[in-house]
Amino acid sequence: MKDVRELIHTRKLGVVESDIKAVEDKLEAIFPEQYKELFKLVNNPEIGEWILYPIKDPRNPKKTWDDIVRQNTEVREEDMSKDLIAIGDNGSGDKLCLKVNDGIMGIEIYLWYHEDGELEEYAPNLKEFIISISEEDNEDEFEDE
Repeated sequence: MKDVRELIHTRKLGVVESDIKAVEDKLEAIFPEQYKELFKLVNNPEIGEWILYPIKDPRNPKKTWDDIVRQNTEVREEDMSKDLIAIGDNGSGDKLCLKVNDGIMGIEIYLWYHEDGELEEYAPNLKEFIISISEEDNEDEFEDE
């Protein structure tokens, strides 16, 4: 994930392995390796219009209070399938998700539409998601010039 780090403009410090493990314990599911690698580099990354929920960081509690655990317990959409873990949103109610199977989150990124509860595969993995969103942003900038 270090090779795509420069595509993410967020400059928040990453979290440590024990913070990630604490979240996995609370969510009762293990994150994919790419997710863990990314969050060790940068917490709460913004990727295009998408903001990935932070992992609670004891060094920065005010900026990480609305973390992934809270989003998947207190604020969870009632009609969202229980086998989904929401990892981020775009501010419109649509959510990026990972599917859980036997306590392990898959690597595919899904888009869950809040209006109708539909689910579609959005990217084969987190790295490809970051690359594709960055390419879209670059195309948009080029069109604006």
